[in-house]
Amino acid sequence: MILFPGANPPALWRFFDYVEAQQNPIQEWYQKLSFEGKISFNTVLKNTRKVALPIKWAGFKYLKGKPAEEKIWQLDFISDKRQYRVLGVFGQGRKSAVLILGCYHKGDVYTPPNALETARKRAKALREGKAETRERTISDDI
Repeated sequence: MILFPGANPPALWRFFDYVEAQQNPIQEWYQKLSFEGKISFNTVLKNTRKVALPIKWAGFKYLKGKPAEEKIWQLDFISDKRQYRVLGVFGQGRKSAVLILGCYHKGDVYTPPNALETARKRAKALREGKAETRERTISDDI
């Protein structure tokens, strides 16, 4: 992208972690990832934040069934020979996305097994103001 003098760069997406009762399950999930997994996750967010339209995010899709009631979407990445999924919802602010659950997926099976129901409950808690968000720092040097 070429910016002309005086032109402002397009706004980047901001990603937030789901936080409830001072617990940040996204950060806890992230800490358990391997080094390769952490790099892959950060790379997905680093690249995704630059893409204006979510439908053009790599691996983006809305979930079906009960999670669809809360408009939950997923991003995916592969690391350590696993298909990881990060589930989220769009935030209140412009270009804000809230990460509500991290898991992995093989076939039609999510691990942890209750991932979709947990994601639905977290999205509902956010919508009802029973949970908070914390902005995720995305490293540009990884």
